[in-house]
Amino acid sequence: MKLYVIPGTCAVVPHTALEWTGADYELELLDHDSVKSEEYLRINPQGAVPAIVDNIEGSDIIVTQNIATQVYIDANYPEANIFGMDTSAAGKADIMHWLAFINADVHKAFAPLFGPDGFVEGEAAQESLKKKAKDNIAHLMRLPNEQLGKQDYLTGTKTTADVYLYITLTWAKKFEIDLSKYSNINGFIKRMEADDGLTAVIEQQGLEKIESL
Repeated sequence: MKLYVIPGTCAVVPHTALEWTGADYELELLDHDSVKSEEYLRINPQGAVPAIVDNIEGSDIIVTQNIATQVYIDANYPEANIFGMDTSAAGKADIMHWLAFINADVHKAFAPLFGPDGFVEGEAAQESLKKKAKDNIAHLMRLPNEQLGKQDYLTGTKTTADVYLYITLTWAKKFEIDLSKYSNINGFIKRMEADDGLTAVIEQQGLEKIESL
């Protein structure tokens, strides 16, 4: 199995999942230019990460989109419990709720910060857009903060949803989003950065731990 990532992106999530499984996998580090190369576009025509290429009986299986790669890893290594120990209908719905929330709401909310010129023209308009985006992200983060006031991890036990939340918090620090009113976030960051799998991923991708916001 080969995993394609851009360091510091949401691809940290399936990368950490693979570390948790103990699987023998190959890592390919890309950048924002190489994902647009003709070679990579044959793997993922969207020119995005993550992507998994797995050779099964001589045929390549290609899996793209963050949550899909996690589902593929979970299906191949169920004993790793990357989605947690609760396999009841309610437990499965809970992990998918948090993954969907972070993927569709929180992650998407960062788009104006990563590329404001793709939304509006002019410096003043872009600065206004970025401020609104930061306010929106801060508002969204109240929900995981409330959840982390009840338990150490989003679903009670550590899952890939927690890794996804963690990587969005690294972006929040990068863009200097004020989350100081959320008292449960820094404790969560410390717990995540004590995880051996995530620590290995941070080292392999050449990243740094953020320690706190």
